[in-house]
Amino acid sequence: MKKQDTRNKILWITWEKGGSIRSKVLAKEISAKFYVFNVFEDIERLFLFRYFLAVLKTFFILLYERPKVLIVQNPSIVLSFFSSLVKPVFNYILVIDLHTQYIHPIGTKKIIMNYLLNYSLRRGDIIIVTNESYKNTIKDKTNSEIFILPDKIPDFDYEFKRIRLKGKNNILYICTFSEDEPWKEVIKAANLLSNDIYIYISGKNELDNKKVATNVVLTGFLPEKDYQNLVRSVDIIMVLTTQDDCLVCGGYEAVSAEKPMILSNKKVLREYFNKGATFTENNSQDIARSIDLTIKNKTGLKEEIRELKRIREMEWKNKWDNLLEMLNPSDSKMASVIKCPRG
Repeated sequence: MKKQDTRNKILWITWEKGGSIRSKVLAKEISAKFYVFNVFEDIERLFLFRYFLAVLKTFFILLYERPKVLIVQNPSIVLSFFSSLVKPVFNYILVIDLHTQYIHPIGTKKIIMNYLLNYSLRRGDIIIVTNESYKNTIKDKTNSEIFILPDKIPDFDYEFKRIRLKGKNNILYICTFSEDEPWKEVIKAANLLSNDIYIYISGKNELDNKKVATNVVLTGFLPEKDYQNLVRSVDIIMVLTTQDDCLVCGGYEAVSAEKPMILSNKKVLREYFNKGATFTENNSQDIARSIDLTIKNKTGLKEEIRELKRIREMEWKNKWDNLLEMLNPSDSKMASVIKCPRG
């Protein structure tokens, strides 16, 4: 199916502004109409009102657009549940782009979230995941077609203007200060490094610059242009997670910028970023050791990352073409998926 054939037939919706970079890239690639409904996302006291408004906006945009294919980002679990619920009304092909599972819910919240997730997994037509491990996690919960699609290696939007940095060697730790990120261990690791090795930590935070090591720079939230220049100015990029099935977005950015990486020692990360990377345990001593090792080997790692970039871009193009074929409602394989009864 040609790319232009999908125009005005595919709608892409997300309710999570902070997690929608992948969605924006893929929606643009497929020429889908892209909508973000995330009003009051950062105001906790308006939590329920936010979802009420997002449901209304989603319903009315579906009523107006009448898409043949609807792609939704999960999270939000509520979005994928609602899209599954109203699917018979609008008769679209439902594709759920399923990101890493919500982090450690407990009690009643866990029961509710699991129910909503499993409901949508049973009623979607195609479930997209980023890796084989995550596919194996959900395959017993769905009769849907599961399609593996890692993130697209991103392009940079702005002309590069190098930033003057403080260290002889400069590491960017890409961080959002989320629950799965061992940022405290990174700050501890800075104390174990030579004073000419600087760690720049991105992301909005409430930390006091005076209470971290002098070779730690807290950038805070950066505008996209400044962030992209920082990514391309540093020597090494570090992205860490405690999650087992998470292909970190910062890893794709490192590949795009052709920077050596330091990543958490996770199976999915080892498999996908199998060149140009050093892998570390999520504790301060091993992080410091990995930084020193990466600096020592950065010339060879940079050559590897260029090769990895070439390989992954070619693989992604092949996978994307296969997905486009599946999204064609006249495609025989897709037709058989749609007709498959849901439990």
